[in-house]
Amino acid sequence: MLLKTFGLVLGCLLCTFITKCSGVKLVNNGYRDIVIAINPDVFDENLIESIKEMVLEASTYLHRATKQQLYFSEVKILLPFTWTVNSSLVQRSTTQSYAKADVIIAEQYLKHGDTPYTLQYGGCGEKGRYIHFTPNFILNDSLASAYGPRGQVFVHEWAHLQWGVFDEYNDLAPFYINSDGIAEATRCSKEIKGKTVDCTDTSCTPCNIDANTRLPNGNCKFFPEKDQSSSSSIMYVQGLPNVGEFCDDKTHNTEAPNMQNRMCNYRSTWDVISKSEDFRNISSPHTGSVIPTFTLLQAKNRVVCLVLDVSESMGLENRINKLRQAAKIFLLQIIEEGSHVGIVTFHSIASTVSKLKLIAGDNARDELVQLLPTSASGGINVCAGILSGLEVLRADDGAAIGDEIILLVLGEDSGISGCFAEVEQSGAIIHTIATGTNAAEELEQLSVMTGGLQFLAACSLSTSGLIDAFSGLVSANGDINQQSIQLENSGTRIGKDTWFNGTVVIDKTIGNDTFFVVTWEVQTPDVFVHDPSGKIYNNHDFTIDQTDHTAYLKIQGTAQTGTWIYRILNPGMKQIVTITVTSRAADAEVPPVNVNAHISQRDSTSPMIIYVEITQGFLPVLYANVTAIIERPSGPPIEQELYDDGLGADIIRNDGVYSKYFLRFNGAGRYSVKVHVQGKERITRMAVRRGGRALTTSQYTENGNIQSHSAKLPVKEEDLVALFEGFSRVKSGEAISLPSETLTVDFPPCKITDLQATIVKNKVELEWTAPGGDYDQGKASRYEMRMSDNLLQLRNNFFSATLVNLASLKPRPYGSRETATIVPENTELQNGATLYFAVCAYDENDLFSEMSNVAKASAFLPLSEHPNDVNISVIVSIIAIVVFIVCLIALITNCVLNSLSQKRIFADEE
Repeated sequence: MLLKTFGLVLGCLLCTFITKCSGVKLVNNGYRDIVIAINPDVFDENLIESIKEMVLEASTYLHRATKQQLYFSEVKILLPFTWTVNSSLVQRSTTQSYAKADVIIAEQYLKHGDTPYTLQYGGCGEKGRYIHFTPNFILNDSLASAYGPRGQVFVHEWAHLQWGVFDEYNDLAPFYINSDGIAEATRCSKEIKGKTVDCTDTSCTPCNIDANTRLPNGNCKFFPEKDQSSSSSIMYVQGLPNVGEFCDDKTHNTEAPNMQNRMCNYRSTWDVISKSEDFRNISSPHTGSVIPTFTLLQAKNRVVCLVLDVSESMGLENRINKLRQAAKIFLLQIIEEGSHVGIVTFHSIASTVSKLKLIAGDNARDELVQLLPTSASGGINVCAGILSGLEVLRADDGAAIGDEIILLVLGEDSGISGCFAEVEQSGAIIHTIATGTNAAEELEQLSVMTGGLQFLAACSLSTSGLIDAFSGLVSANGDINQQSIQLENSGTRIGKDTWFNGTVVIDKTIGNDTFFVVTWEVQTPDVFVHDPSGKIYNNHDFTIDQTDHTAYLKIQGTAQTGTWIYRILNPGMKQIVTITVTSRAADAEVPPVNVNAHISQRDSTSPMIIYVEITQGFLPVLYANVTAIIERPSGPPIEQELYDDGLGADIIRNDGVYSKYFLRFNGAGRYSVKVHVQGKERITRMAVRRGGRALTTSQYTENGNIQSHSAKLPVKEEDLVALFEGFSRVKSGEAISLPSETLTVDFPPCKITDLQATIVKNKVELEWTAPGGDYDQGKASRYEMRMSDNLLQLRNNFFSATLVNLASLKPRPYGSRETATIVPENTELQNGATLYFAVCAYDENDLFSEMSNVAKASAFLPLSEHPNDVNISVIVSIIAIVVFIVCLIALITNCVLNSLSQKRIFADEE
């Protein structure tokens, strides 16, 4: 039974981080346990009723859109801990938190954009991270003129979140040339009617047509008619009154250059949705009520108990001292003011070292630090520690519901499952820190079953893995201004009279409560910290604790912005020295740059994917340098650069999500990631959120006229400024356990997603980015490209399409640009001809990638080669006609004159 249970838990651990195994459930056609969380910075209790109205409307709309099969059954609204509400109407939250909510209600930074969107990291059919609505969107009825009824918008975003489909419009390519050579608006379905006009001035005018592309140019837009005969599609424009269905195979527009076609291999949204796991679990349509039930939840201030392993194994290799160093940083800097903290230690028995103590100033923090363990001995009994920790948590109000245990374990204990029932019944959240590979495999199950986090701190701590883990345990209540932000965490082994130097950037979004903490093993080093103005702090300015070999410096007030330099000299024998720098937000009105790191694996034979999201508020931060450091079950850590380029593991270019596959496995077991982020001075900037956004319909066609309605429309790119002089961040991601199946997999090349084809002078020029031999690493062995004059035939029967000869092209390493020029055989590139191309890449073992995106190449004569967009052929024709008319007039005139001349001759003769 235990093996079966562990197998289920391991399966859950292998879900991607966005799948949330313990989150939304589908029971009897109804979605349950949906969590809608309100940010602590929002204060408006009117949101509660408006959220209920939105979800009620959405449930009916979803039922219709899914052909009477699905609806919203149970929804939990998580209120901020800062609200004062009637306790009889609100329940205590358990595993629910703002950080893990399905829908969040929060202000948009730069408060002039209310566009709803869904954050998606994964590919087609993969669940999203969360839906974001602003309070203004929820409360302001006038926004219905821009986005449509809130319930319909909710379903649009739910499709992104739950089923992993994508938008069917494209802001960057609003028009395209169809297979008949006619310009079309990018939409689904093509049956959506409307007008294409330029309405930038006070009146609307016909569009100018680009002479080379034959597409409308300038500020030309497509304005759909308000009343449509077509009912598709929700993923194009959900706001029109008659739109209530997803595009299916009958209505899907495969030619449109949108994200749905690119990401889902030209499949319709309904095809993706109807083949999802949700629909595999449905046996019949739902004919009962679709009215959801609502539960109000509220978290309290954070209550935490440190449950620390002090068994004999923790006494080896200076581990107990490393525990003290990491826990000390947590108590001094990470845990938020107003929290309650207790301490329990355990070996074969457990001891309560400190009951709950309110964190109210430095004195309480210092008192807890003095109680951290200094020695280790005896056996190990993890359950004894957990049960004592639960008793400590119950001391404040008689219950442990929603409280947290931070469980650090090194030794192997086969009896952890013995307290699973009591843990689950308690309602507490358990975060686990496994120090090394010997910790019991059941350890992660405690985190999974309680909604906690899992971290790995390698035993060979040449750096500071334990500090990384404790630093990642910030509050999940959504108050970013409360949270400690790690700016630096690095370490090295240095010899006598050797320097350890580095820099850390304090940007203007942070600076309050800034700490520098240095640790060592044997002898106190000489520490020098230079601020940007040249002031130097040394050992006399640090508080030095010889008991746990730490020195810390707290900068008074708000730390000066700019580059700080640290220089550490080791005066004695070789030892490991580390430095950690943390800070908090400088201004409650300006959110700090924030970093979130995740690792995932889709199934037991898939590669591991590393994701790092960088934002300020909810706006993506671009052009940062991101390095991931991966700890493995054995051997040294591996470093990898992550990119936001829309290639390989990264699905969207410039969305603030940096990604990379990780394939360098060296054994089954736990893997963890830490990331270093550096913002480049005068280069790093914020951007508009792209992808997963509801389309505005503030302008549409009604009775043949363009109607406009004022609303707070999306943030414009030009409204964002490059406000970063540079920044630095360090962030730890959770651990993931990889099974042995993954280690035996030979991975194929990754899918090519940027194939382009252009016809130039009867030749086709092709270009794409080279994949790796194993996903995005190494290089492929060969390419197989095929072409067709029919897109669907190429998509559905790639290997039966016409082969393109690329035998002479030798693949280059991943990320290189590949180019090829071909002359299609037996195909005339006449005016109006359209060809479609796709390519697969092969590795040395003949494993091949998914078929690439389909590139379209159209041959047509441009309307003009003239800079004034005047067609020369037309001019020539006009000139010819004029010449002809002049000649004709001259001929007629000549005939008339001749006739008159003859008459005169006849008259003279008479």
